[in-house]
Amino acid sequence: MSVDKMAGINNSQVGKVIGNKNLTKPGDIKKAASGYSKEVQVSKEGDKVEISAEARKLQETLSTLKAEIKNMPDVREEKVKDVKARIEAGIYDPDAVTKEVARSIKNSGLI
Repeated sequence: MSVDKMAGINNSQVGKVIGNKNLTKPGDIKKAASGYSKEVQVSKEGDKVEISAEARKLQETLSTLKAEIKNMPDVREEKVKDVKARIEAGIYDPDAVTKEVARSIKNSGLI
């Protein structure tokens, strides 16, 4: 396939590249350039993408959730205070906490 530097790829050559993919109405079928006898369809308009209202809403929800997560503190102070109080009272069991964390991670589906 050759490309004309002045005009680019002509419609019949585009058809060769993309093949017959029902790009236009059946009445818009054109014959390809010489040396290629198969009929191809050439789009008269550019490609279009339509995003559904549901997809837009999901994107908006995702953006909102990302913003909320970004604003959350890295350290939950209430948890830190609770652990400090348990350590001072002598009721902190590191093995029990380790097992609970492992169980929580396992049940979360992250692994």
